[in-house]
Amino acid sequence: MLDTLIKNAVIIPMTERGLVIKGSIGIANGRIACIGPDEPEARETIDARGHIVMPGLVNAHAHTAMCVMRGYADDYNLKTWLYDKVFPVEARLDERAIVAGVRLGIAEMLASGTTSFSDMYFCQPAAAREIERIGIKANLCNAVLALSDNYVFEKDRAVIETSELIEKYGSKGAVRADVAIHAEYTSPPAIWLRVRDQAKEHGLITHIHLSETKAEHEEAKGRHGMTAAAAFEKYGVLDGPVLFAHGVWLEEDDMRIIASHHASVAHCPVSNLKLGSGMADVRAMREAGINVCLGTDGACSNNSLDLFEEIKISALLAKGLTLDPTALPAYDALEMATVNGAIAQGRSDETGRLKAGYDADLIMINTDAAHLRPVYDPISTVVYSARGSDVELTMVRGRTLYRDGKWLTLDIGKTVKAVEEYAVPIVKNE
Repeated sequence: MLDTLIKNAVIIPMTERGLVIKGSIGIANGRIACIGPDEPEARETIDARGHIVMPGLVNAHAHTAMCVMRGYADDYNLKTWLYDKVFPVEARLDERAIVAGVRLGIAEMLASGTTSFSDMYFCQPAAAREIERIGIKANLCNAVLALSDNYVFEKDRAVIETSELIEKYGSKGAVRADVAIHAEYTSPPAIWLRVRDQAKEHGLITHIHLSETKAEHEEAKGRHGMTAAAAFEKYGVLDGPVLFAHGVWLEEDDMRIIASHHASVAHCPVSNLKLGSGMADVRAMREAGINVCLGTDGACSNNSLDLFEEIKISALLAKGLTLDPTALPAYDALEMATVNGAIAQGRSDETGRLKAGYDADLIMINTDAAHLRPVYDPISTVVYSARGSDVELTMVRGRTLYRDGKWLTLDIGKTVKAVEEYAVPIVKNE
């Protein structure tokens, strides 16, 4: 007998371009057992009439704990924002404040349809424990920054935390470890080699900020005589799986390099626009063969962790940049937030699609809202009309974590209170 049957659903499985199925999804032992017109017996039945059921979204680049800085540093360019506003606050944040931010960010992601995220931040072992308890999936890393002359790799908190994550979680499971180089401009090549070796030894993904601003991109060429992407290739960083964030100022050769190494790029259009960093050429990246996925970045540079915003804006930006309305069709934009995100996380065999044998990572969207009617094409409706607030149910590995405005594995009242009463005074330096 099935554990759960979701019936009367309009299903977007993301297994075939344009495919929409009307029927049911059967779930057993946390995985999808069947999809189709039949309605097998189950211990629990969910009537999805009037709902679209689709894979949960994958947020491929986030700094989740930065929710505690939402609205704190608006309307600055990236360099001023990072060095004058963010770094001083981050120097004050402790584990308790960071975990509070992680809880708040996960609450927002679950309520807006995200079932897995790739996170780069501090205190990740503590965050991992909270993530395990809540039940969402995550790839976690703490990025290496080597900005001082007396930097010692083995004493770096990021390196120590990464070792803890590797020992406990490795590269498999709902929670798993990645390694990270913050960016080309925050560490020298000698440090990249150490991270590269760590990634190679344990079979991990390397997460890196890349060519986010024009100044960053040009300064890298001044330091290395080549672009950051080319420099990372030169030092062997791309020998293993890599997830680059942003890629706003990539050159044609950069795209060729990234594609040839089967690396991914997490496109973060809202954050890039808000910081005035520019607009990544998604169509060019895709045509070059790059796996382009979507990320929100942190809530301090985006103000939202709602991936539905990223889906729509990515499609619109591609059309606007190219003056071609076919540059990024609805299905392709949705694929970036599901299938491609799963590939970037090394989870392509478990999530991103609704398919028998895959984990039951799915969401239900209520289409009764005025802004979602009528529904001619469910895929276009999801991409161009839906909002995160339209998500009515979020399930990870067959376990319902959010339903009908309620979080089933976290206390939202205590979460907000912890942020407001403990983390906010630290941010404000009161």
